[in-house]
Amino acid sequence: MTTLFWRLTGIAVALAALAVAAVSYDHEPRVIRLGDGTLAGQATLLFNVRVDDLSVLMLVIVGVVGACVHVYSIGYLHERRPSYHAIVTLFTLAMVTVVVADSLFLLLIGWEVMGTCSYLLIGHHWERRDARAGAVKAFLMTRLGDVGFLFGIFVIGVAAGTFQISEIDVSGLAPATLTVGTLLLLSGVVGKSAQVPLQTWLPDAMPGPAPVSALIHAATMVAAGVFLVARMYDVFRAAPGALPVLAVLASLTMVVAALCATAAVEVKRVLAWSTVSQLAIMFGGLALGTDGGREAGLFHLATHAAFKALLFLCAGVLLHQVGSATFGALRRRARKGVLRRLMPVTFGTMTVGLAALAGVPGLSGFFSKDAVVDAAWQAARDGAWPAWVVLVSVLLTALLTAFYCTRMWLWVFFGSPAALGGLGAFDEDEVEYDDDLAPGQLRDGSPWMLGPLVLLAIAAAVAGLPRAAELDPAVAGVSFAVLVLGAAPAYSLWRRGADPRPFVVEREFGVDALYQAAVVRPVRAAARLVVAGDNDVVDGYVRGAGRAALLASAGLRRLQSGNAQTYLTAAVIGVVALAVIAGAVS
Repeated sequence: MTTLFWRLTGIAVALAALAVAAVSYDHEPRVIRLGDGTLAGQATLLFNVRVDDLSVLMLVIVGVVGACVHVYSIGYLHERRPSYHAIVTLFTLAMVTVVVADSLFLLLIGWEVMGTCSYLLIGHHWERRDARAGAVKAFLMTRLGDVGFLFGIFVIGVAAGTFQISEIDVSGLAPATLTVGTLLLLSGVVGKSAQVPLQTWLPDAMPGPAPVSALIHAATMVAAGVFLVARMYDVFRAAPGALPVLAVLASLTMVVAALCATAAVEVKRVLAWSTVSQLAIMFGGLALGTDGGREAGLFHLATHAAFKALLFLCAGVLLHQVGSATFGALRRRARKGVLRRLMPVTFGTMTVGLAALAGVPGLSGFFSKDAVVDAAWQAARDGAWPAWVVLVSVLLTALLTAFYCTRMWLWVFFGSPAALGGLGAFDEDEVEYDDDLAPGQLRDGSPWMLGPLVLLAIAAAVAGLPRAAELDPAVAGVSFAVLVLGAAPAYSLWRRGADPRPFVVEREFGVDALYQAAVVRPVRAAARLVVAGDNDVVDGYVRGAGRAALLASAGLRRLQSGNAQTYLTAAVIGVVALAVIAGAVS
């Protein structure tokens, strides 16, 4: 009880400090110098922090979502709590470090600490093989991108003569240097935010606890990539080719990830692919290279944090109470008519979250997606081809998002009105839950879990209202038409009890299989070759030298037998041999 008291006190103090800082901020950017820096060779590394509109926005997101995750975890977890809460706190601190850093090296520290914490949290249930595999995959794929990220920091910092973001003068940098540096930075962004071609680690990170997923997907880790591009936006805009490359990657990612979400049959995996897709929409806004695009991308980042954290925490309640979050298991419960009736808070809040994600008018996701569409349309009218690519991709992604949100909502909470065994219906072997679980055992969860759901549902519903006055009726009409076009097929298929999943999409375009064939198996074969060389060649020489020394010592040991007669005989033989040799020579 004492531990719980201090934990809640810490959360309350942190939120109070955050509220005071946010309210007292006067919209005047400032850089605060921390100490005199650290001497590294001939350079002095300063670790300054920066307070501006962007950092305050991100601090509010991280603080609110982090607090909800901490409170929710009290009712969700029953094992290894101390280590879990310690790592979550460190994870949150690392994201705060990234958000306030004005030094690229201070930002890098927070960036890498987040990677380590994500590895530990994804593998929290280390006794499960999928959790261990997901943690290792996340760590390796994000580190792969971070190699380029580190070199990008050196390229930009050395060329600019400073590693302080606020002091970088793009006018003094060569276009080629800017392009190389920003593309290297983008490699880290692509890895951290799970964009093509490093997108597969995020869905495989789902064995981690649901509150961890909420934290990673909404407030930390994957959001860091979007933040970095927004923080260094002037550098990216000045680099020829950087934003067009980002536009192409984002457009490809948002469509591919949305298609993968349409075929997933596990709630958290659908939401994971949704995160990859929604992050790409944010990058699409940033890739426009306009102030409106930047604001739209960040606006969508803020609303997404609310409804995606809500959805993952709702998925955690389903997993916690039913024992599985696969569509098959949840459909079985829905057919018995218990999920909506016995879990009304989860049903209501998850409905709000899915509606916001799908872009239902009046909710936060509707306004933020429309902001990106409007910014892309404005840029496309000026003739920028990346804007056309982004515009078409966002509209197609919005259609697919409406489809998979409607699909998941209907299959999870309403089952199927058609007979089992319809076209593409879920197979019984997909059902993973305790068959002895009686309907009376199902409930919404503890107040520790439901409180954050209600708070985030309110945020997901009203967070977009400040931008309601700026809504373009024409764009809103197009968005609503896209919503209907996406939701209608999902409803029609549900009515027929069908859930067709094309093989290519169900296999997630075979990207993991490609990586297995092109990277994993060759690396393992090379590793086996190295091990064989080490055992048979390197160790062979070492073992041979050891055996030779043993044989030589055994021979010398025979000469030192301790028998005086043997020594005398050897001495006489030696004297005679020397006399003979001397006579022959003379």
